[in-house]
Order: sequence, then structure tokens, then C-alpha cells
Amino acid sequence: MDLTYSVQDAEAWAAFSGDYNPIHFDLQQARKIGVAQLSVHGMRAMLDMKRHLSTALLATAPDQEGCTFRARLRQPVLCQTSYQLQIASKGSSVTGALLDSTTQERCFSSTLTSAPLLPLSAGVKEHSLTVAEVMALARLFPGEVSDITQTWGFFDALLFQLLVQSPATLATLSAAFPELAAETLLDVFAQIPVVQTHHEPTLAPNFLPPIPIFILKSGCTTRFRPC
Repeated sequence: MDLTYSVQDAEAWAAFSGDYNPIHFDLQQARKIGVAQLSVHGMRAMLDMKRHLSTALLATAPDQEGCTFRARLRQPVLCQTSYQLQIASKGSSVTGALLDSTTQERCFSSTLTSAPLLPLSAGVKEHSLTVAEVMALARLFPGEVSDITQTWGFFDALLFQLLVQSPATLATLSAAFPELAAETLLDVFAQIPVVQTHHEPTLAPNFLPPIPIFILKSGCTTRFRPC
């Protein structure tokens, strides 16, 4: 499967997530980290990987007790560059790789596999959203929320959006880098390069159902712990 991303894909993801990291929009900032052209966000490229891995897993092992998605980002996914998405299934696990079509260099690899739900750890931050807030973000989501292969990707992206917006994230960075004069994440991005290298959410069984359904009757409460 061939995939190509554009600056418009980066803009759509930023509008949803609030991640306006300048390495995706400013060529000079991109060159500072050794990238010759603009790249799309890793989380945006992962949406396609998640969708196709979910399709493959539902076809081979539709009854899941929970799943873990693991992604390792090795190279930037450049805009206006052709990539190949390769998917392979083995039992209750599917793997994927995104390769540069010309060089065959692997940009990132992912696995979606059956796994039990992890217990909540101490020190988590809780954030609640109303139905209206969730649905407003669903309209900005660069995908189709009602598609069962994309529903969990939306909620995973929603959690990322909350991490970007959370004061706890900025507080964690400020504690780690006290020399920074930062009031927002954009201030952090302007002073130090920030890149994503991995992503690993665990899903409850109802996030990857074998039937097409997306009904949100109440609000959404999330818990996360900035590291």
C-alpha cells in the first residue's frame, strides 16, 4: 500500500491536537534537527498504521480481551514523499512497517497484539470531557470516528491532545529543564527540538469491537501520568 503525506496533513493534525511543533511547519527549524524537508507528525502517520493493523487483527482474531499498540519511530515521515505500508499477521498479533518507497529505509514499525489491560499507576492526572467536547474534537479528527478500525485511534489521539494541552505536561518539562523560559509548549518547542520516538497505548476490549458501533452516552474521563 502506497502512502504520501502533505503539509495539509500536518496542519489538520495540529488543528486537532494542538501540536504546532515548528519542525513540521518551518523548514529552518526542520534543518536544525538534520531534516532537509518538512515532515508530518508521527502521530498523524500512525493513524493509517493503526487503521490497517486493526483491519488485519479483526480479520484474523476478532475476539480480543484487550490490545497493546507499540510503535517505534526511527526516521521522520517526510512530506511529498512516497511510502509503502507493509502489514503481516501472525495469530493474535499483526505487525506493520512504513518504508521509504525509494530507499526502502524503515521510518517506523508497529505491532498490535492481544494483551490484558494494565492497572492504573499512582500519580495519574484526571481530566473529564463532556459529550459535546468529545464530539467537537471528533469533528476535527483527521479520520472517520465511526469506523470501528479508527474509533480507538480517535480516543488514543484524544488522549495525546489532552497531554499536549495539560498544564501537567508543561510543568514536567519545566521541572526537567529549569533553564527554559516557557509558558506554553510552543515556547518549549522554540527553544529545544522535540521529537517523538515511541508510542505504546493499551486498549480495553470495547475499544476494538467486532461490530460497527460508536455511541457516546456520557462524557469521557481520562487518566495519565506525565513521565
